[in-house]
Amino acid sequence: MVAALTVVLFVQALFVLSYVGALHHPKPHDVALGVVWASRLPSAVGKSFSLEPTEYSSESDAVRAIDRRTVDGAFVAGPAGAKLIVAPAAGLVGANALSAAFTAAAAAFHQKVEIVQVHPLPPGDASGSASFFVVMALVIGGYLSSTIAMVFGGAATRRRRLGSLTIAGVIGALLTDVLAGPVLGAVPTSKFVVLWGLFTLVMTAVAFATAALQTVLGAAGTLVVVVAFVIFGAPASGGTVPSPYLPNLWRAVGPYLPAGAGTTAVRNTIYFDANAIAGSLIVLACYLVAGAAVVVVRGRRPPSVVEAEVEASAAAAAAAVV
Repeated sequence: MVAALTVVLFVQALFVLSYVGALHHPKPHDVALGVVWASRLPSAVGKSFSLEPTEYSSESDAVRAIDRRTVDGAFVAGPAGAKLIVAPAAGLVGANALSAAFTAAAAAFHQKVEIVQVHPLPPGDASGSASFFVVMALVIGGYLSSTIAMVFGGAATRRRRLGSLTIAGVIGALLTDVLAGPVLGAVPTSKFVVLWGLFTLVMTAVAFATAALQTVLGAAGTLVVVVAFVIFGAPASGGTVPSPYLPNLWRAVGPYLPAGAGTTAVRNTIYFDANAIAGSLIVLACYLVAGAAVVVVRGRRPPSVVEAEVEASAAAAAAAVV
């Protein structure tokens, strides 16, 4: 009991460290900004707001860079006045932070800057967090599916277990797509089929990776998944606070965890015509392939009654943590 409670307190401490540490005080770190024509305003903003400027020859080139997710915004100077172009769909917190920084700097110089939005958020996703919450639902569904399969699968063969998790992933992704799309209107129904496939990849990748960790570590594998995929994965995903505004550790690991890769892939598919999702798809595919390989090669015996109770307790604890 002492050991178990110690683990609980350790997980609680990690939860506080990760969520509070990542999200309590967002700061910009090298926010990618396109700049068109010379102006002293970006330099003034850069003194207190960390920017990584890239020069473009025209406004259309800068907007195209936003579309391709190369930059997060663009500043355009010209005879007609200054203009800041932001993309709320890339992260509402980031768009608001850029707008506030440039508005304040322009006021200090007694200038005006026009705020122009591209890729605005629809009414069904006014906060821009639908992609993140959908992906976290798939992450939770993936690791709980694997845990249930481990506890109640009995003497099921490794191939049958992977097949069952694949079927669960397909059905879970379909349910998520239906509920988030046609029922709630949080994601566009025009991309229903594409999102179904993407959701299936996310959920199945998490399920296979969880199965691999449980195969090697037993009940402890579930705890590892909760810590890595949820406790650190959720705040590091960029779903609520964009990655450039997170501390170093979370910015570094976020894109390589399922929540981060999934959120980027889903968000860019919905709002940016699937630009810049190749890296995220590769990350998810690696989890899927590596997880399946470990389960096939290192399959372990069915859990005993005691082990099954431990697995069930771990799953319940994981759900409570989430």
